[in-house]
Amino acid sequence: MTGPRFYIKHLLKITILFWGLSDCLLLKSQIFAQNHKPLPITFSLYQKEYKTTLDSSTVIQLPDSLLIPEKEVVQVDSLPWQLHRDYEIDYLTGKITLKSKFSKGSQLTITYQIFPFALQTTYFKRKLKVAEKISPQTDGSPATEVEERGVPINASPAPRFASQLRKNGSLTRGITVGTNQGLRVDSGLRLQLSGKLTEDVEIIASLTDQNTPIQPEGNTQTLQEIDKVFVELRGPHMQATLGDYNLSFTGTEFTRYRRKLQGVKGRAEFQNWEFTVSGAVSRGKFTTNEFLGQEGNQGPYQLHGENGEIDIIVLAGTERVWVDGQLMTRGENNDYVIEYGNGQITFTRHRLITADSRIVVDFQYSDEKFQRNLWGIQGQTRLLNDRVKLRTTYIRESDNKDNPLGFELTDEQLKALEEAGDSLAVLPGWKFVGPDSGNYIRDSTGVFIYVGPRSGDYQVSFGFFGANKGDYRKVGIGHFEFVGEDQGSYRPYIILPRAQSHEVVGFNAEFSPNNMLKLQTEVAMSQFDANLYSPRDNQDNQGLAYVFKLNFAPETLKLGNAHLGHFRFEGKFRRKNANFRDIDRTTVAEFNRRWDITRNITTREETIGEFQASYS
Repeated sequence: MTGPRFYIKHLLKITILFWGLSDCLLLKSQIFAQNHKPLPITFSLYQKEYKTTLDSSTVIQLPDSLLIPEKEVVQVDSLPWQLHRDYEIDYLTGKITLKSKFSKGSQLTITYQIFPFALQTTYFKRKLKVAEKISPQTDGSPATEVEERGVPINASPAPRFASQLRKNGSLTRGITVGTNQGLRVDSGLRLQLSGKLTEDVEIIASLTDQNTPIQPEGNTQTLQEIDKVFVELRGPHMQATLGDYNLSFTGTEFTRYRRKLQGVKGRAEFQNWEFTVSGAVSRGKFTTNEFLGQEGNQGPYQLHGENGEIDIIVLAGTERVWVDGQLMTRGENNDYVIEYGNGQITFTRHRLITADSRIVVDFQYSDEKFQRNLWGIQGQTRLLNDRVKLRTTYIRESDNKDNPLGFELTDEQLKALEEAGDSLAVLPGWKFVGPDSGNYIRDSTGVFIYVGPRSGDYQVSFGFFGANKGDYRKVGIGHFEFVGEDQGSYRPYIILPRAQSHEVVGFNAEFSPNNMLKLQTEVAMSQFDANLYSPRDNQDNQGLAYVFKLNFAPETLKLGNAHLGHFRFEGKFRRKNANFRDIDRTTVAEFNRRWDITRNITTREETIGEFQASYS
């Protein structure tokens, strides 16, 4: 039964379960206790792993049902298997059918995701009933209808709010056929809902059974995100969101936060206080690129990840672009366009780029190495007729180091990561494979020379270390050329991915005794672990920052009955120690230029005093 009543019952159950999850999140909000130890939150919201040894059976029954479609990773003896080619899966029942050949005794590993709450396979408002006639009574009374399964025939009608739900969407059917592949029938459903569930509860939802990797085009000011799926419930004082959403914490100096997430979010707002809680899987990492333009070159300019990597996917709509301190607007008729799939930005004719153009880009990107879990809480209260405002914010981002995405770490790699501490963990990328079995030869100085497939003695893998931090340059696919020490970007070493965690807690207070004076203070602590695989170099993980602000602006200066004009005074003192790590942007885009700071400095102790007075 899949009418409006189905969705009503379904979504009300989700609402109740969501508030139960919110209570659990509150219990996890004890942070920076004695010794400032990080919270031991390393589990995934809904990811599980199943391992078994294969026999002759080709059907595997997982212990869970109602799996999230196309989120599974299937590996046989550490080799990834591909959906439809190597196996089929029934997401409703959790049954997997193996199609490709395998050896008896092979190790099968399946990583999959489920919803973090119990769901039934069927929901209904009322049970189905069948009316049947009974022969006339012996006393001559007319025939009656029989109730089936205890449901009366004259049950009360559905609530009047069901008719207020607005529904629209699309249902698609398609057939795919091609060379070397069989006939396949494709289908897809997209459904949008909006309206009232009850007199006080409103619903907005976008649902789909499709899963597409297509990123929206970054050539318009407004994006059409075809993969955004969410259910949002709104009440007089509360709001709940399940699915894809944007989280924004504002009003602070060190705990500002903007992310594109997938999970659950709840918000409650009453007369004197507000509270927001979020538990999610973060879809990307935050980073900043700063670079100078090139004379006469409008682009494309390649964006890089935190460690200089270029094989990244920029999350659509997360970028903010400044040129010479001015915020740009996306769109072909505005300032720039961006290719999210390969992380390249191009400026339009409306924004000419020169060699002196200072370009700053904030964005979130996915490197598809680890799943990143996020917890965020912010509470605010107002006292004394809004003269006093108190705000507390806690944010934690952590990679799931126990379940890398699409790869497994060997014992040798884990040992290298453990010994690396906060430094890059690398392993030699060359391997001797014998005459005429590799692509490279090695000369007497140790330099690898490309000679072509099956013409050399070595197989060599190169890692990207950044501009002028390597000895080789990339010529083509699998072809690298030695260009001199520190003259290239690549080295014959494999860079091992490091799982990281980052958490920040902040307390903000604002006092306004009258309309002329406002005092603000904020204290924040951060905990950043650059390598969760290693206990080394943890002595510099914790950092502290604080800021004081004063704003004095009387409406008009008077001396007796004479008006002397307007006076305004602002003051700010800010301090961060070298170990404090920002979780988002905390300064203006032109901060480094204003204070003549080298942009390559990532950790530094900072003390700033600013004062400004004006008279008019």
